Amino acid sequence: MSKMEEAINQTYPELMMFVRDVNLSGEIANKYTSGLIIREKGFVDASCRVMGMVTTHRFAILSNHMFDFRPYEHGTNWGLYVAKRDSHFKVLATHEYDGKTLIILLHLPDNEDWKMFVGIEISIDEELVASSIKRFESKCNLDPIFELRSDIWLRRCLFPIGMDNEGNLYELEYGIIGVQ
Repeated sequence: MSKMEEAINQTYPELMMFVRDVNLSGEIANKYTSGLIIREKGFVDASCRVMGMVTTHRFAILSNHMFDFRPYEHGTNWGLYVAKRDSHFKVLATHEYDGKTLIILLHLPDNEDWKMFVGIEISIDEELVASSIKRFESKCNLDPIFELRSDIWLRRCLFPIGMDNEGNLYELEYGIIGVQ
């Protein structure tokens, strides 16, 4: 099996969708272009509970290796999952629907194998994008989940992923800014 096949087999099986809702400026949202690889310096909080939105943008994180923090929530009922610091993501697509924007991110391996996803397309990505868009359109205008409308949750998810509040991409590794 090739190194790329191993990376694909590490990344795609048993993907789950996690959401992180946020209000982004148009300038920042437009930086999320298909194929872009980004790195988030901090931890990434997201929820496994998917319903309506109170924000303008939703990150849909497709991952099989987020950490399940639900047992430690102590009554918050957020459905909390967390990606570790310095996680890499690939922007699969963005989609606008009824005044709301979906940004689909694939959570890449937490080792050097993330580099193999630079500049390539995997055939299953089209299916993932189509199913993510379908789910987004069917859910985004439903009533939001009460706990995910709270100020404390929205503050946890306030920031864009992979860049600072001014839209400057974080380095992927020393000297390399987000790449496509």
